[in-house]
Amino acid sequence: MNSKDKSIIITISVVLGTTLLATFIALIVFICTTKTYSTQLENLYKRSFYELSTNINDIELDMSKLVAVNDTGSKREVLTNIYNSCQTANTNISNLPIQSNKIDKVNKFINVLGGYSYSLLTKTNNNTEFSSEDYDNIYDLHARSLELLYEFNEYISNLKIDYSILKDIDYSDGDNSKFDGGLGAINSSSTEVPTLIYDGPFSESVTNKTIKGLEDFEIDAEEAKEYVIQTLNFLNVTSVEYVNETDGKFYTYNFNVKTANQSLYVQVTKRGSKIVNITGFGAKGDKDLSESECITLAENFGTLLDYENLKCVWSATNGNVCYVNLAPIVNGVIYYPDLVKVKVDKVTGAVVGLEGTNYCYNHVSRNHIAPKLTFETAQSKLSKALTVKERNLSLIPNKYVGETFAYEFVCSWKDYTYYVYIDIETGEEVNILRIVKTTSGDLIV
Repeated sequence: MNSKDKSIIITISVVLGTTLLATFIALIVFICTTKTYSTQLENLYKRSFYELSTNINDIELDMSKLVAVNDTGSKREVLTNIYNSCQTANTNISNLPIQSNKIDKVNKFINVLGGYSYSLLTKTNNNTEFSSEDYDNIYDLHARSLELLYEFNEYISNLKIDYSILKDIDYSDGDNSKFDGGLGAINSSSTEVPTLIYDGPFSESVTNKTIKGLEDFEIDAEEAKEYVIQTLNFLNVTSVEYVNETDGKFYTYNFNVKTANQSLYVQVTKRGSKIVNITGFGAKGDKDLSESECITLAENFGTLLDYENLKCVWSATNGNVCYVNLAPIVNGVIYYPDLVKVKVDKVTGAVVGLEGTNYCYNHVSRNHIAPKLTFETAQSKLSKALTVKERNLSLIPNKYVGETFAYEFVCSWKDYTYYVYIDIETGEEVNILRIVKTTSGDLIV
């Protein structure tokens, strides 16, 4: 073989090698790109799917509120929320890989509800009262939204943690896919009502970013340690160990505290020397406290920690833990902005949690305002669908900033419980909350 032939062979080999290498690289890029696109598509589907679940939950909640609201401004707000949820739900449905005929009942319901809420919104904007037929429609649409909610949530609860929508949209079997079939099965009424955790009225509210509930002096870490020993002395403290300091919502000194039968993590504010947070663990026991006994224990515990005038305004039990929300009640007025949350272990008879953030932010002396409206006048402004079970005078954080004196009406409609707040001066419906059933307990929203 002469040198020219060798040169040709080498050249061909290089070209083939380069082509194979390029092909291999292209194949790797294609596989990686395909995998990336698949991941992105799966994420898009899942985001739309779970956002649709949120939309359906929001629709049912707001429909139930629509039954209870009576103030024009409240109606407008709730109807706007329903209309927007329907619009977003439609968008999320359109983003899912499902044939429209497989979910036509859900589509139809959301479209009808969106259109009807818009028509009611128009009535509200024109100051036109709802007719008895309107309320009949509202009741019926709420029942249907509740049915859809239960079925959709049941469908989701049965999915595996690693569920893949892409794997379930194989259309090799004609027009059917597992994903289509799953959603398409959401047609019948669900008879099971979820069981649930709790959270009381205004439990997450912090109305003032400025800290108003702590005295204007500061302590150092050693003083904080001594304060913990003295304040928690009734728990038979055996040791207090300094852990560190935290500069968060409050600047706190943090300690591990051991008592005769449990361990506690305790946070003390640098300003004002207040125990703002306690987390307990490691306790054992054989008691079986009633919820009433837990409430008494929680109230006494708050008093021993120098929280003033605290009384139970909400309680609920989940497993072996009783949750108690405490608020100052002064001259018959519930001060919700100053809420303190306590957890009591029913088995050990010990407090295993305390959170006083709201109290430390908001607690100040306030001038009580004499109501311009009577309870009876305020109650007459409630929806006729509601049955009043309890009424109180309260100070509540308003929706945006500040505080409002309001009559609190605890009401029922069917199996629902509502907290409706009427401004004591203007008669305006300033807030409405509903107890929602979750898989962990009762939640107020």
